Amino acid sequence: MRSTRWGILAGALPLAVTLGLANGAVAQTATAPVGQIVGATDGDLLLYQGIPYAEPPIGKLRWAAPEPAGAFQQPFQANSAGNECVQKAIFWRPGKTASWTEDCLTLNVYAPASGGSNLPVFVGFHGGGSVNGAKTDWDPRELAAAGSVVVTINYRLGALGFLALPELNEESKDGQSSGNYGDLDKLEALRWVKKNISAFGGNPDRVTIAGQSAGARGVCYAVASPEAKGLFQAAVIESGRDCPSVSNAEAIKSGEKFVEAIGCTDDADRLACLRSKTPAEILDAQTKSKMTLATVYGGAAQPKPAMEAFRSGDFNRVPLIVGNTRDETRVFIYEANDLVDQPVDQAQWENEVKTRMGVKAEEAFVIYGEDAKKAPGLALGNLDAEQKYICPTSLAIEVLSKWTQVHAYEFADVTAPVRSYASVPSSFDLGVPHSAELPYIWGEDTVPDGLTPDQQKLAQTMRAFWLSLASPEGLKGPVEWPPYSGDAPNRIVFHEGGKTDIISDLDYRKNRHCELFSTAGK
Repeated sequence: MRSTRWGILAGALPLAVTLGLANGAVAQTATAPVGQIVGATDGDLLLYQGIPYAEPPIGKLRWAAPEPAGAFQQPFQANSAGNECVQKAIFWRPGKTASWTEDCLTLNVYAPASGGSNLPVFVGFHGGGSVNGAKTDWDPRELAAAGSVVVTINYRLGALGFLALPELNEESKDGQSSGNYGDLDKLEALRWVKKNISAFGGNPDRVTIAGQSAGARGVCYAVASPEAKGLFQAAVIESGRDCPSVSNAEAIKSGEKFVEAIGCTDDADRLACLRSKTPAEILDAQTKSKMTLATVYGGAAQPKPAMEAFRSGDFNRVPLIVGNTRDETRVFIYEANDLVDQPVDQAQWENEVKTRMGVKAEEAFVIYGEDAKKAPGLALGNLDAEQKYICPTSLAIEVLSKWTQVHAYEFADVTAPVRSYASVPSSFDLGVPHSAELPYIWGEDTVPDGLTPDQQKLAQTMRAFWLSLASPEGLKGPVEWPPYSGDAPNRIVFHEGGKTDIISDLDYRKNRHCELFSTAGK
């Protein structure tokens, strides 16, 4: 058995102690400021699971900022991933059940079994529309095996993570913020990493935060948050659009509908009523009220919308990777139509365009006319992707690049595995959809059959870039990837087989019809 060799932490014991287990694994005890944490070898990795970074958000801590977890009085057995945060079961997470457990604020740590110190650290925020998902949706073994310490976290979801109300504002530390609990959880996890990650071989001053979809909006929150200053040195925004958010006042309007749906409107103490409800009741009211589940700005942690912070330069100016998949939302059109009912028909397509595009509807009919002839769903999927993801992402890249180094990408591997639940035949080609890049970065095990050798070539290229982002030497990989700037608006395109192109983002915007959406509906 091989024991891991580590350095000595200031004021701490030698990091690793080994103990043979009956199943052949080797226990590993990390001695951190928070206490001793017992994980185990897992192939060429050390894996520590289910480590609490905050106190359980129950009782008075339901709808409150996270409280740091206390120090361990006994060695913590980090051998189980633990609970997922409260959520319903959903078709895109096959094999994952619903959860009614609020004691879920935990994280996993993956580290190379070969040891090391001052390794780059990656902290990942999972996606799921802020209503589903967990740290175990990703299995980032390849990132860790490439020489980094990787942390994945759970954070509060749905109404439990994003409910805003006047009474909750009053309870907040600045008296004016609520609806941000899921994002405050992410910041608390980063504080835990800052304090403890050296115990796992990670460099607390070389932390990259990365998120996809809803998790990317969490990265936006941290990049724009004054309270996150110094907690990370680089950031990756995968399919995060233009970091959309709503005001605290808007979130409260949605919160009032939730209160009505759950039956607490007429209670003298509405918070007591809300805190008496079961997670199952909360999930039902969340669905019934159709409450907004979005990043909320207002208050000390997020004083202004992220894009406003980016435009003014008033944000945490770290190097960034920002991008999207080629066909982002085609899969959403499939999920909302073919998968559950029937394909989009011509009448539905025409009505959607007229509703969305207003005076530009006829122009849109011309641009997407050939697509509509093939399948109305294809046309709607392409319009939707360009309007909601591709063009807003390009705008965010341009704004951010005025203040900090940004590397822009499009993921365009047409061979990328399609989600395993997509069993109902689609009326159109799903292309390179939302989440297609996840197995290339966040673990080949996120798809049933892993990646082919050709797909692995591209995965290795992308992981090299992601891992180097926080390096003092700057971004580097097997091919050149110049940063985006006003004079040279570069974007890399990741193709199948590890091939790449550098293109002009100005041409990219033109080809993706971004001008069409600049005044859409007006």
